Amino acid sequence: MKLLILLLGTLVLSGCSVVNYLRLKYENDHLVPNWHVDKTHSRLSADISAKPYVYMTINGVRGFKMMIDTGASISLLQDTSKVKALGLKEGYPLELGGWGDGENSRAYQTQVSQIKLGDVSFDEVSFAYMPLSQTDYFLRPDEAVFDGVLGHDILKHFTWYIDTQKGKITISKLPYQPTQDDVTIPMRVFLSKLYFDSEVDLGNNQTFTQEIVLDTGSRHYFKLNNYYVRDAGLEFKGKTVTGSDFGLSGQTVHQRGTVPKVKIGDLTLTNVKTNFIEGDDDGKSVLGSSALSHFSYVIDYSNLMLHLKPYQSSKFIARYNLLGLELRKLTDGAFVVRYVMPDMAAVGSGIKVGDEVVSFNGVDAKQLSQKDWITLSSTIGEHTLCVTRGDTCYELNAQHIAGYSNL
Repeated sequence: MKLLILLLGTLVLSGCSVVNYLRLKYENDHLVPNWHVDKTHSRLSADISAKPYVYMTINGVRGFKMMIDTGASISLLQDTSKVKALGLKEGYPLELGGWGDGENSRAYQTQVSQIKLGDVSFDEVSFAYMPLSQTDYFLRPDEAVFDGVLGHDILKHFTWYIDTQKGKITISKLPYQPTQDDVTIPMRVFLSKLYFDSEVDLGNNQTFTQEIVLDTGSRHYFKLNNYYVRDAGLEFKGKTVTGSDFGLSGQTVHQRGTVPKVKIGDLTLTNVKTNFIEGDDDGKSVLGSSALSHFSYVIDYSNLMLHLKPYQSSKFIARYNLLGLELRKLTDGAFVVRYVMPDMAAVGSGIKVGDEVVSFNGVDAKQLSQKDWITLSSTIGEHTLCVTRGDTCYELNAQHIAGYSNL
């Protein structure tokens, strides 16, 4: 009943924008995957860095880089040069948003004749087309290093095998057969997203249950909506630092801390790096790709199960951005500074938002992935970072923060 009232209220306030969004969300319900004869599995060309990506063919053109985003209800194309070259027609208008303190962004529906993922194709597929380079999600257009997002409307047709360490992504039309080494977590679908239950230990004898969205499109470990913490009469009392995240609705400045435990089914994660996001009760908490990267995992949409197989070579350990620079990769291989965290090493150094980073510790930025940067920024010690502005290099000293990254 509460959801119905919320939806009706939103419809009154937003009119056709919400109606059109719901229209697109169900527009691909007719889709049927066309598999090559005798094929049940297909290995996809993939790129797994901070998030999982696969390469897709659209209207016979190969090489579109698409993010696998279980937190997205719909699939989306953005205004990269490769997508623009398709000459897609503009359909009905849309407004799209997500985490962030800004407004929703203008978009529109469009349709492609065919998409291909490995040995599978779909005909007549609708996407949201979003001029993302013109939104607050980007500081500059050349942050568009991928072409779009595959959301629930496409993902739900497969079982997804994702092996982060090997960089492999495989899809199957068959349900997964779990092994004794798997941690199996039941999920449910609501508003075209995957949810599961968890138990969160905030410390100081404060434990509460929390519904979580599985979100491969988030590069973070755990985002906890503070609304639910306060609603339970609780308060995180551990050490926090100020960070920033960027979603479809722009920037969200928030606090980051480390919660002692997050229990998911029979799996208990300890010392979990957590973004405490401020939002109302329709903003769900999420488990992101940084947590999932500790496992070879299977998302079985047919049985609504998440299967996690821990890597024998590593245990769950959160990595912390100790330099305090939020960087985004650019299409030319450099990085751009999106945010300077006020509690970390880079504050006061002279590095500014918008600076283009061309090398790190003597290594050309073009040789470093986003995952490489995350590893380097979490490494204790002296670092040298060089930017194009004034051909300047900065010496930064990364150190742990007691109670936050050094527990």
